[in-house]
Amino acid sequence: MASPIRVMLAEDDPFAQRAVESYLSRATDIELVGIASDGEEAISLARELRPDVAIVDIHMPKLDGIDVTAQLTVPPLNCKVVCFTALGDDRTLMRAIQVGASGFLLKTDNPGLVLHGIRSAYSGDALVSPKLVANLLRVSTTQRSEPPPGLTLKEKQLLGLIGSGLTNTEIAEEMFLSHNSVKTYVSRLLTKLRRPNRAALAALAYEWSLVDR
Repeated sequence: MASPIRVMLAEDDPFAQRAVESYLSRATDIELVGIASDGEEAISLARELRPDVAIVDIHMPKLDGIDVTAQLTVPPLNCKVVCFTALGDDRTLMRAIQVGASGFLLKTDNPGLVLHGIRSAYSGDALVSPKLVANLLRVSTTQRSEPPPGLTLKEKQLLGLIGSGLTNTEIAEEMFLSHNSVKTYVSRLLTKLRRPNRAALAALAYEWSLVDR
């Protein structure tokens, strides 16, 4: 049996802490290993526990969720981060993605979506709350630009599918490729475009109008 996904929660609201703890406890493949109540504690606890995934509230005392995300997602921690907030404004969403967040969810999203976000982040996929997709569309409209000339048609197609939220398995079926080939192409895109993760690639796909709307 595979080891459970080790999750840390960084959240200052006791009610939200209890709610997340409650529905994480029902997932047999996820283990909540620690809870931090402010940004500084989140960094300290992550260094101690080395979680696979961290759920990080954007608005926390001492150190906000963006700064926490920026520190958790780089060596030596290399933790996947799902940002969690009550209000998902455009600027915050884009900043979270730019510093390395693998997902962005609202506190009003259903528990199943949060669990899906954790699993997606752990497996290297990205998940943005459906309620926030309009924000990405709005940002892409105001910041629209053309893809670089060095991007191939296959790479543009792949970016568009990532932006649409497809997993590697779904992309493999869509592009008639093996799962391993898709993983290789995604890895090359991350290097070529100098982006930290799939969420950042998805943001580019919207900016470059590569997503079917």
